Amino acid sequence: MAKKKKGEKGPGIAESFVGGLLFTMLLVVVVPVVCEIIIQPRVEELVGDTTFMWFSSSLIVTGIMLLALLIFTLLLGGGAILRRFGIVGIIALIVAYWLLGNPQGAIMPVAVLIVLYVFKVVRGKK
Repeated sequence: MAKKKKGEKGPGIAESFVGGLLFTMLLVVVVPVVCEIIIQPRVEELVGDTTFMWFSSSLIVTGIMLLALLIFTLLLGGGAILRRFGIVGIIALIVAYWLLGNPQGAIMPVAVLIVLYVFKVVRGKK
């Protein structure tokens, strides 16, 4: 989480939980729909049926879509939830996946956060 200045209040427990829940729902439900319905057709229209060097148009579209999903993940994913809402937001991430009927989906974001935390602690000791 970002360091707070003296006298500055962060989000409360309820706000953190709702924020983590909302960010996860946006990332898992809304972002794929927006990418598929809005972004991908426009990218396909812009790229057309061209080939650049040895890259086909479908490979170029896939690369651009991967970049768009990466940006959304950085803005709404587990790391962003942890920075903005703390551990309560991560608990909400797990609950959101459970509400969506896919509790196993929370394993990867939480595992990545744990691995990054361990690396940060180990690197900080050196």
